[in-house]
Amino acid sequence: MKRKFADKNEKNVIGRDIRVVSINNTVEDFNPLVSIVVPAYNAEDTLKNTVEDILSQTFNDFELILVNDGSTDKTEIICREYSDKDNRIVVLSQKNGGLSNARNNGTKIAKGQYITYIDADDRVESYYLEYLIRALKENDVDMVCGRTNRVKEGDSDILKNETYRAEVFNKKEAVCEMLTGKKITVGPCNRLVPRAWYIENPFLEGKKYEDLSNSYKLHLKASSVAFVDANIYHYVMRGGSITGSKIIKSQQCMDYYEAINMCVKGVLKEFPDIIDDVSVLKARDYMSLYLNINRCSEKNEKLRIMESVVLKWIKKYWKYAFKNKKAPINVRLRLLLFRINPLLYRMFYYVGIRIKGKAIA
Repeated sequence: MKRKFADKNEKNVIGRDIRVVSINNTVEDFNPLVSIVVPAYNAEDTLKNTVEDILSQTFNDFELILVNDGSTDKTEIICREYSDKDNRIVVLSQKNGGLSNARNNGTKIAKGQYITYIDADDRVESYYLEYLIRALKENDVDMVCGRTNRVKEGDSDILKNETYRAEVFNKKEAVCEMLTGKKITVGPCNRLVPRAWYIENPFLEGKKYEDLSNSYKLHLKASSVAFVDANIYHYVMRGGSITGSKIIKSQQCMDYYEAINMCVKGVLKEFPDIIDDVSVLKARDYMSLYLNINRCSEKNEKLRIMESVVLKWIKKYWKYAFKNKKAPINVRLRLLLFRINPLLYRMFYYVGIRIKGKAIA
């Protein structure tokens, strides 16, 4: 693969662990309102669709930062082809550092006042930015989140055409919505967040489940949050993703357990009276953690202890989440099944993988 290297005198603004291939020349006084950061690792099969969706936005005051995270396929070539055609596109190539590292580095070089993340295998509506910006300006809020639509890989006619709708939550309400997950999710994508907040609260690097350990911090900073009640972001479910792979490593379970407890502890410190909503997040993620533990190739002593903690907690506190009407119905039904028989729940999960192409937990 032919690469264009930056001038050796160019200051490395990211850090010495990053090998900057080039940051293509952009207009010096170009200060977009929004920076879209797209991390890409071996995304040659999906990246073009994602970039085309972004370039078709009805709101065009943005820059697009494509972070090639050490890809070994044609991802970088695709990035260069697009950057040569549009001076709003910045390409940052680096040694493979993982998803969190790629997002952090893309954010560091961003010029926009606000950041939004889009994964290189997902799809967005042409009015994705338009709706987020409209909700931001009309409601004078700190942060905006949109509704995420889950679609199966290979589905045709992914993109929809939905009318703009938005509602506003104060800090406590938004935190509760994030915990219960019926509207706002903990995912880092499909959000519009001040860039400064991500600089202050970067994603934890070298760990999985960076969403749980990051999103709650943003919500605790926001005095008000708008929610765009329209499917503007389409999360494409793939069997090979972090949560859908069949066999996982024990460290992934350790990361998950740590992220769950970070989120719970941080939220309860500020709002100790929302234990019922916290129980929804904890029950949902503990069920997923239980599945992960049982997908590890080797269950060591730490995992056995963790599994015991999960089972004991659900046995004792499951009713708090089950009776919470703010919890999504599928979470409540899964929790009931889990409480009846964890093994039966695991069987249901594997059937879900075969039907949906990805973990359903």
